[in-house]
Amino acid sequence: MNLLRHPQHFFLRRTIILGTSVFVVSLIAGIALMFWREYPNDLPKMPSSMASRLLLQAVAGPIYMGLAFLWPITLPVMFVLLIMAYIGSQLRRLWLSLAAFLLMGLYWLWMVELIADGAFD
Repeated sequence: MNLLRHPQHFFLRRTIILGTSVFVVSLIAGIALMFWREYPNDLPKMPSSMASRLLLQAVAGPIYMGLAFLWPITLPVMFVLLIMAYIGSQLRRLWLSLAAFLLMGLYWLWMVELIADGAFD
């Protein structure tokens, strides 16, 4: 029996692909949000040092701020969303996994927005 052809593995693979896709879209949207907030009209004139700083803030900032300052909120939220995605993949409910990944992406964008607003300065 080939384990890769098992129906449960199909749904697990589909859930992982869906989650990765939503995460990549959220990451790109967070980067775009950070750049748009800092340089809405002068993007070609942005110095490279500023671009690398903004890129670092948009990519690593939410992870650092979520674990260093907002861990009482981040850990339970991530646990609940992880359980939602797992249950969705086990029960073969794509909408449940999609909802969990979309909420995780929105949480990521909220963290980027807090950083862009200077909430942690």
